[in-house]
Amino acid sequence: MKTTIDWLAFRTKSSHYDVLEALRPCFGTVGDLLELKTGLKGKDGWTHGCEIALPDNVLGRIDYGGDSQKEWVRVNITGAGCEWVQDWAAVENLDQVLVQAEIKRLDIALTTFKNQVNDALVAAAYEAGKFTCGGRPPAMRSIINSDPTAGRTRYIGKRENHKFLRCYEKGWELLKDLPENAQFIKKVPGLLVEFDHFGMASPQDVYRVELELKDVDKHIPFTVIGRRDDVFAGAYPFCAELLPGAEHWVMQELPSFKPRAALLKSLENAFLSYGGIIKAAHLAYGGDDAALLAVARMVMAEEPSRRLVDSGVLSVDHEPVF
Repeated sequence: MKTTIDWLAFRTKSSHYDVLEALRPCFGTVGDLLELKTGLKGKDGWTHGCEIALPDNVLGRIDYGGDSQKEWVRVNITGAGCEWVQDWAAVENLDQVLVQAEIKRLDIALTTFKNQVNDALVAAAYEAGKFTCGGRPPAMRSIINSDPTAGRTRYIGKRENHKFLRCYEKGWELLKDLPENAQFIKKVPGLLVEFDHFGMASPQDVYRVELELKDVDKHIPFTVIGRRDDVFAGAYPFCAELLPGAEHWVMQELPSFKPRAALLKSLENAFLSYGGIIKAAHLAYGGDDAALLAVARMVMAEEPSRRLVDSGVLSVDHEPVF
């Protein structure tokens, strides 16, 4: 594999203790040293939280508990935590070990350290339409500092969508973590520095293209982990050019029954909460089809439910239920 995994978030209905035991084989020789640092407050509606840690390193976080979470447990393995993984095949097998494990976010990164990719190449590719996959081209947001050693970053697309791309000068970012002689290194063009995982390289030559996938309207199977080069290449024409030997694997739409069920459940909730009020208004305005249409217009919002849109209800066909 030429790409690496730089973030993994998934949910499961296994307990946080079972998650820890399932993760041990993934970390190989250090798996037995993994521990949970409990007692943290949960985030995003979960009531409890804990850190997945080695004695001197935090690798990720687990959030669990809370009636609104319906027994789901959320797991986040950070980029730093992914660097400790020794057996990605074991990670790919987590859905066979844990109960109802589902990937929520997966970051796939391609890092080059001999100037094969750089900011100018990304900017030119965008102008050439190499990030367009049908329809309108995604927007590009650029962060460019007056200090060239601060590093330049390009964001392609919207982060709330299924796929989002970050392209940035990784060498200058890594240099921030080096000791006080970093300022001297910046002043010497072409100076080789020893970076962890990259060996000797010039800071200006280390570049990363990072694909962030989320299950907004696509299903992300765990098998993506073993075919991450293909998934990366299939994301954008530009990414395909970076990995010319990879197959192009495009994420599939979420199964249509999920968004259909989400819409029906929401309509059921609306019926239970407001059905009587809507019926009374219908009768008050005449009780015919014109009255029903008038009432619908009165109670309908200007924008559709963001939660339902994100679940994919507008991306599948719906059979009428009346």
